[in-house]
Amino acid sequence: MKIFDKATLKLTAIYTIVIMVISISFSVCLGAVTVGEIKRPYEVPSIFRELRVDENFTKVYKSRANDVESKVWTSLILVNVNMLIIGLALSYLLARWTLKPIERAMDDETRFVSDASHELRTPLATMRMENEILLRDKDAKKDDYREQLQSNLEEIDKLRHLTDTLLKLSGSSELEKEPVDVSNAVHAAINRISHTAEAKNIAIDNQVGHFILTTNEDALSEIIYIYLDNAVKYSPSSSTIEIFSNDKNSISVRDHGSGITSKDLPNIFNRFYRADESRNSEGFGLGLSLASRMAEQLGGKVSAANNSGKYAPGATFTIKLK
Repeated sequence: MKIFDKATLKLTAIYTIVIMVISISFSVCLGAVTVGEIKRPYEVPSIFRELRVDENFTKVYKSRANDVESKVWTSLILVNVNMLIIGLALSYLLARWTLKPIERAMDDETRFVSDASHELRTPLATMRMENEILLRDKDAKKDDYREQLQSNLEEIDKLRHLTDTLLKLSGSSELEKEPVDVSNAVHAAINRISHTAEAKNIAIDNQVGHFILTTNEDALSEIIYIYLDNAVKYSPSSSTIEIFSNDKNSISVRDHGSGITSKDLPNIFNRFYRADESRNSEGFGLGLSLASRMAEQLGGKVSAANNSGKYAPGATFTIKLK
């Protein structure tokens, strides 16, 4: 039995006990008050004497009162049995509803650890295999070892980038904010991606002017860089990428690649997710997830949509801040 199945049963039992304690306590109080009011006339003889009722009436009243008392307690027992059945159902639903976010978070964490382990294991396995092959080559020369060391360094850089990204993703605190000229963050991101864009003869059209936002400049620049890196990666050579702002709270990056399939669009910001067409591309599938995480820390939100009209094909990624 899964851990959450056991937790659901325990929580259901606790909720049911609480409901039944309240229900039984209320029933006992209600029954005691009701029966007490019914019995009071013959438990206080002076009432009948004052009313000068016949003795036979007193006996009949007592008998009827006892019958009513029995019916009251029977009815309350039946009510509590029904309450137990209904309470069990409601308690189970409430327990599932309570545990669902925790279960989802643990599943995400488990999947994240599994995916991270896989991504870390792959370059390590590659380095080990290449090194073993080289060590077994008795005719290997100095240049061969130099080439292998260079390959190892490249893999180490990838691993360092991956671990740095994972550390950023694990952060939970909000980032410090201050008034920032958005154009500075945009220019910093463009400078970082310029060499990669030039290698594919991709032009970057910066349409963002000077305006102030209360945010974290480094984080905003990192998000824009991630968008630009993603756009350059999936844009055809000799194309153009536009950076623009439709309002004073958002920044968008638009490419003219193949766009995003309807199947991939809802998952594009998930950790380690990469669209089918891009599985052989470089990267770990963490960039957009990191952008989403940083946007949350800034109190903002990321989004992606396929281009339409004169801008199609391609996709537009947006960061919207409050």
